[in-house]
Amino acid sequence: MNTKEILIIDIGSSSIKSFIIKQDNKIENVIGVGKSFTLGFARGQVTNFDDFISSIQKSINQAQRQASLKFNECFLLLPSSKNKNYLISETLKLNDIQVEDNHLRKLDKMINLKINSDIIHCFKSHYTIDDNIIATNPIGITCNKISLNAITTFPDKSEMQIYKNCFSKIGFTVSKYYDSSIVYYLFLKSRNLHKKNIVFLDIGFSSTKILIVKNEKVISLQTLPIGSNFITNDIVRMLNVNFDFAETLKLTKINLTAVSSIPIEIPVWEELGTNLKRKIEHDYLKAIVASRIDEIFNLILQNIPSNKFFYSYLLTGGGSLQQNLQPYIHKKFGLEIALIEPSLIPGIPKLLNSASLMGLFSFFEIYKNGLLDKCNLLKKNDSFSKKIWYKRILGLL
Repeated sequence: MNTKEILIIDIGSSSIKSFIIKQDNKIENVIGVGKSFTLGFARGQVTNFDDFISSIQKSINQAQRQASLKFNECFLLLPSSKNKNYLISETLKLNDIQVEDNHLRKLDKMINLKINSDIIHCFKSHYTIDDNIIATNPIGITCNKISLNAITTFPDKSEMQIYKNCFSKIGFTVSKYYDSSIVYYLFLKSRNLHKKNIVFLDIGFSSTKILIVKNEKVISLQTLPIGSNFITNDIVRMLNVNFDFAETLKLTKINLTAVSSIPIEIPVWEELGTNLKRKIEHDYLKAIVASRIDEIFNLILQNIPSNKFFYSYLLTGGGSLQQNLQPYIHKKFGLEIALIEPSLIPGIPKLLNSASLMGLFSFFEIYKNGLLDKCNLLKKNDSFSKKIWYKRILGLL
């Protein structure tokens, strides 16, 4: 029996999520899930190492208890805000002959020789045949030239060192890093969507990721410094309630398209301990949420192509869970947005099976269908970079 387990961790500004994936005879399942509040970490910076490390440990422990397994290494999803992603390419002249498998292998090697040891991964994006993008396998096509295009990711070294130090404190080694936006891109490739031009929006807690795909290749990756926490903070400030209550109120009681005359009860803290409640009009609360939604999408529209009919718009993340967000955006901004939610996975609580964990679910999907290995140009090349540098050193002698 061929069994393999991996632990993948996603560190967000509001929560730290952990998945344990078990591969048993080439069948993958999520067997452990953990989620904890992110403490000691704000705006991409560690503000308190002890609190931050404790948050990581808590998430991992939850997943390990559910799976009845112990780990000492993990994979880590890195946020895209500080990573640098580049599209690189290599071209092979064929002079009107058919593309064969050895041509693709040669292009792989040419790309490998072009990259250096600072990258964390390099994934195939697409092939170009005589300047026309080919989405399917190009083997057998007759052409004059073929190009392989790949996405390389250079992480922020200081950020990676912080993560290494934090995980080493709890006895863990980070064996692989993945850029979260590139994981989303590979997930979209795995879905075989009909539209080749996509604007993918991930509204997180403190930031919003924008991934733009044109003709099936990434043309833009951006992170905007605004997210759904702005809405929650407004509710806290205006209603004088605690953060957890404001977050629950935002997602369960406020409907962006409803016109309601029924007030919503808000608890009032009294020094004498009396449980009092005050009533707030639904439309007042809706106006608080809508003003921030408008701000987020006005900023998004400034950073995406203006042609609304050329692209498909996909939305995910915790900020996408607002009630009737899609019809509101359509009415307000004229955008038809489809919500991307994770497929149901047995054994995962329904509370956790939501778009707020879409990064990990996307990783699970591409891991399950083998796209990580299929597109990864660095696979099975553990000593390859050493060989490259050895050749370069010889060339200098």
